[in-house]
Amino acid sequence: MMFRSKIKWAALGGLILSVVSLVVHLILAKYSTVDLAQAQRGLAVDVFDDPGLSVTGKPVWGYRQIWANVNLLRSLLPYSNPRTSFPEPSDRSNGFIYAKIFGGFEKIRNSIPDLVAVARLLNATLVIPEIQESLNSKGISSKFTSFSYLYNEEQFIAALKNDVIIVKSLPPKLKEARKQKQFPTFKPARAASPSYYTSEVLPVLKKTKVVGLVLSDGGCLQSTLPHSSAEYQRLRCRVAYHALRFRSEILALGHEIVKRLRASGHPYLAYHPGLVRGTLAYHGCAELFQG
Repeated sequence: MMFRSKIKWAALGGLILSVVSLVVHLILAKYSTVDLAQAQRGLAVDVFDDPGLSVTGKPVWGYRQIWANVNLLRSLLPYSNPRTSFPEPSDRSNGFIYAKIFGGFEKIRNSIPDLVAVARLLNATLVIPEIQESLNSKGISSKFTSFSYLYNEEQFIAALKNDVIIVKSLPPKLKEARKQKQFPTFKPARAASPSYYTSEVLPVLKKTKVVGLVLSDGGCLQSTLPHSSAEYQRLRCRVAYHALRFRSEILALGHEIVKRLRASGHPYLAYHPGLVRGTLAYHGCAELFQG
């Protein structure tokens, strides 16, 4: 009986300590929030109301240099043109490749350069890829499954005419056969090797003349290829930075946003969360930039 009583007192003491601790944390959080808000207001006044002053009130002489006009970045564009023999695609291809791409904008953009490189590797005619609805794209538009909803199809085809034969759709007879699911499909891993395609996909392509690829991991070809495949790296770079252009309506909207930002007369900073070092390397472009 006495043992149970001690347990009850211990539990009561623990409960009291928990309540006291909670009250102390709430008080500290309240005052910390007030101090943080005051500090943020002070920072906003010091830096933005008087751009020549730092948070401490001392002059910041480099401010004007930071927000001054920058030199053209043309010298930093990736030099992705072929540097060795890279013949135009043969009119007699091994067949057609069509693809379904799942994912958000970043996965879509990462998958397309790989897809073009695979089509070149297999000497296949590439059908404009289909963008499938996913959890990230639902609610954007019912037209989101169309490549042309995002990108300029004509620019895409013209920019790669010397690399891969690209068509907007399968011929009518093959399109009907696809509806009846007569063609095999593959789900390659994001880092699939070239040998996977030449040993697993190519024999089937030559036999059936049409194969489908399902891409859901933001790519379908390993990021680093052997030195002997350097031209395929450059091809991926050409796709990512030259062939893939947003359609005119999206570009017009972007220009309008920039115009309004500049009209305010205040400096602004554009941030692209997807354009990181890993993305550049994944397209094989990190080492292709001119000095």
